[in-house]
Amino acid sequence: MQNNQDLMKMLGGMDKLRESLAEVEKSLKNGSMTVASQNNLVSVSINHQQEVLDLFIDNSLLSPARAGLLKASVVEAINEAVRSSRNKMIEETARVVSQFNTGG
Repeated sequence: MQNNQDLMKMLGGMDKLRESLAEVEKSLKNGSMTVASQNNLVSVSINHQQEVLDLFIDNSLLSPARAGLLKASVVEAINEAVRSSRNKMIEETARVVSQFNTGG
């Protein structure tokens, strides 16, 4: 009888964790950040699920002579945005799992 109660309690906890993670997923999709290249000529807006929402490119980069700098700046800004977004996702997931582990 005790084993059944323990199992039911554990399954209830798993349901709570699943619900909490679904809330985190929704929160991550709604949250966003904007990250710029070091030269501030390119910026990328990305949500915390690593979906690019917007891209800004300074007009000074829109010439054939500056194509290499444009490419480097776009790659840099996207990679930094993805790194920042990944860190936010890890923080939020760890927060929920920590609450589950402490019974909070």
